[in-house]
Amino acid sequence: MGSGLIKIKRRIASIDSTRKITNAMELVSTVKLQRKKKDLQKTVDYTAMLSEIILSCLKDMDEDQEDVCSLIGKSSCKPARKNNLYVVITSSLGLCGGYNLNIMKYLNESLTEDDGVMMIGTKGLSKYDKKDIPLDDSNISFLDAFSFGNVKKLRGQIQELFEKKEYNAVYLVYTHFKNALTFIPDKLQLLPLSHLQAGKEDKGYPPIFYPNRKEVFSLLIPKYLDSILYEKITESMVCEQGSRRNAMENATDNADDLHDRLNLEYNKARQTEITSQITEIVSGRLEDR
Repeated sequence: MGSGLIKIKRRIASIDSTRKITNAMELVSTVKLQRKKKDLQKTVDYTAMLSEIILSCLKDMDEDQEDVCSLIGKSSCKPARKNNLYVVITSSLGLCGGYNLNIMKYLNESLTEDDGVMMIGTKGLSKYDKKDIPLDDSNISFLDAFSFGNVKKLRGQIQELFEKKEYNAVYLVYTHFKNALTFIPDKLQLLPLSHLQAGKEDKGYPPIFYPNRKEVFSLLIPKYLDSILYEKITESMVCEQGSRRNAMENATDNADDLHDRLNLEYNKARQTEITSQITEIVSGRLEDR
């Protein structure tokens, strides 16, 4: 066998080995994707329920009280500072296509020199190039031990920064799951909860709040922030697994195409070598005559 054939055969073996890895990663990502999607749906339902209860609390409640109006973002108690904090959800693992690159591009469009960034995920940290904007990297390994308990700690840290009036607003930059092929970078204003000022109508019989609306509201706000953080981080993880599954599926398809092309090239080269050998044998016999 000629050196050219040996080289092609080695390339085919290498591609087959890589294909086994990408196919296995595709299967693993598919299982993780389905599991995370189920978790996300449960969290979405819970957050929607909390949102309805909080809206009911706000109805007929004095929103001008300092601790209430600062949380819901009324203009009468907005802090003088105009800078924002962006909590960015990226991944801690690679091989997920353009997932991290897209979210970082989206972040760069919103940042100003007065803002701050809190990074979650090591891959986002490696792509962060805004040296003039403060970066909090204390939570980059957050996804390695993702749990509701750790989400509560993260929320407490974020809420403390907001209540100290270090930032005018806190935004969560995450990836929105549209379908299995489309993942869209997006942001949600965590604090103040200005989006909760609309639609305060009670449907049916209004709930009874004990001891009063304000205390129930104060109790539910941390739970709501915990649930919305957990929901959006889970949604980002769904997008990460979906992006990784698509990337591995494309890699497997490319490996199949390359294997077919190399196999055809190998067969052609093998046929050429056999033809050459036959020609040499025939020529040798003719010379003997």
